[in-house]
Amino acid sequence: MCALKEELGSLRRFETRSFQRVGLEVHELELDGARLLACVGGVGKVHAARAATVLLNEGALRGLLVVGVCGGLRQNLPPGTLVHCTRAVQTDFARREGRELDADLELRSAWNAVATGPAGWFLTADRPVLSLWRRLQLARAFTGPCVADMETAAIASVATAAAVPWAALRAVTDRATVFGHASFRLHFPSQAGRCADTVVPLLAELAADPAASGRAHCSRRVPR
Repeated sequence: MCALKEELGSLRRFETRSFQRVGLEVHELELDGARLLACVGGVGKVHAARAATVLLNEGALRGLLVVGVCGGLRQNLPPGTLVHCTRAVQTDFARREGRELDADLELRSAWNAVATGPAGWFLTADRPVLSLWRRLQLARAFTGPCVADMETAAIASVATAAAVPWAALRAVTDRATVFGHASFRLHFPSQAGRCADTVVPLLAELAADPAASGRAHCSRRVPR
């Protein structure tokens, strides 16, 4: 899953067919015999939850992968950094209980083997972080690496409710400040599809790793 069409990267060249579901276009892909479902859900939590539900209803019950871009909330996460999600958090509410969701460890470990990068919290909100005050507020509330996005926690919530393992990988385009829009426009063209392009080697890693035999089977129906 991703929010914008550019975030599909090179995966569209593996498309065998596409179809419409509740206003969304679902792409069916085939990679070395593995069947994947891909969907550009749109920006924001509402669109993301709808797209995740569509994919699950279409049979993507073995795993859900989230790709795209994000804003870095730490100085050591410059544009171009690939960040793996350890936990997704809905940050639009003061209460965090019940709004923190852990990514699947086996999927994340396999993904990191083919796309090395730091791991941290994905802080999902309804609006992009475009002020230094908001950035510092979020960074102080969460220890270690953390990034801002607008979809991951909603997708994770749907996947978790359906008992479907999920993982997320995003590329940093900006430092989530008042100048974030300019940095986003500068770096988005080169960073948008990077995470999606790692899905092919991820499937190969899952299939080749004897310790992840369950995940290797899961790769036959993993959606992106």
